Amino acid sequence: MAVTIFKAVLTAAFIVALSELAKRTSFVAALLVALPLATAMTAAWLYIDTRNAIQASDYAWSVLLLVPPGCLFLALLPLGVRLGYGFWPSFTVAMIATGVGYYLYTLLLTKVLGIEL
Repeated sequence: MAVTIFKAVLTAAFIVALSELAKRTSFVAALLVALPLATAMTAAWLYIDTRNAIQASDYAWSVLLLVPPGCLFLALLPLGVRLGYGFWPSFTVAMIATGVGYYLYTLLLTKVLGIEL
């Protein structure tokens, strides 16, 4: 239980640090988010907890496969704001589009291409 709490606190601290950094310099914060730090941390925790390199590797592969639909959010939020729709409406549309995109993309991967996730 203590390890789980430690992981949660470390992860929360990472997210808070990024949000604080973004207030000062969005580019540096974006760079840190664009780096697969959260994925690397999760893969490391998974390996430490299970000692299963295949499971950690499968996790990393799944993340890689699921990057493209996540780009919908990254494109639609700034587009909506720039078009004058405001933050929250743009955020909502971007979230919904991303959810739909993930659903359709996973169907494509599993049903059409036969890739197991």
